[in-house]
Amino acid sequence: MTTAVRENILTAFDTLSPKQRKLARFILESEEVVAFASADELAERVGTSAATVVRFARSLGYDGYPALQGAVRADFPQFRTAAEKMEERVANGALRDGLRERVAQVSIDNVRQTVARTEPGEVERIVEVLCAAERIRIFAGGISSGAAVLAEYAFSMLGLSARAFTDAGMRPVLELSHLDERDVVIGISIWRYIRSTIQVARAAHKAGVTCIALTDNAVAPITRYANHVLVADTEGAAHGRSLGGIVALIDLLSAGIATRQPERSMAAIRRVDNMYRQHGLLTEE
Repeated sequence: MTTAVRENILTAFDTLSPKQRKLARFILESEEVVAFASADELAERVGTSAATVVRFARSLGYDGYPALQGAVRADFPQFRTAAEKMEERVANGALRDGLRERVAQVSIDNVRQTVARTEPGEVERIVEVLCAAERIRIFAGGISSGAAVLAEYAFSMLGLSARAFTDAGMRPVLELSHLDERDVVIGISIWRYIRSTIQVARAAHKAGVTCIALTDNAVAPITRYANHVLVADTEGAAHGRSLGGIVALIDLLSAGIATRQPERSMAAIRRVDNMYRQHGLLTEE
């Protein structure tokens, strides 16, 4: 948490009401929740009212809860804009000195830390859900779109009915209207979080469709509507985020699927290979 927010809370603590003190303690211990939760959601977590949350923020000198939330977010590197990150790295020479080594190390760290934090039991549960699904529909936007296309390819190669949707508007909505409890929705959402992906996850959750979230934070907005969550490290070497950790999760799920149903997976791969040859899709060079 930013020093300013913490100091403001500690300075005002003795003057706060009992309800506000309970809220203060929660914020000091759970800043990641505050970074994403609305005033209503924070109030529910603490067992108070949204009005108390707003009054608390104002008692610390902020215009309201959004201003307090913004101050909390300022302490998280992943919340800085691409321009701010680029400016910082240009200033400290990170884009000039040891560039290749830095890129390699960031990528290695992302994959290693992602795999290390992933709970094997949750991966097994997700693999089971995917293998049993009638249809798998993958939704993403912005930088996450590339991962959605990769997931579609990886799962389809293994014989699953997977399709990626990387645009907003009516197309994802129409697709959602055909899904039921036999199907699975995967939402891929990393900072900055695209509104349409969250909306799709919310709609899927409301309709009773199993939702899996691949994201970069355990309390990211999409996690509110997910039955299963996998979290990836997405630190970037330059201005943006890296998809290396998300790709590692997709590889992990793909390997799990192939291990769980090897015969189906091998048969599907053979069919794809035959299609490549029959239609002359591969270069002879």
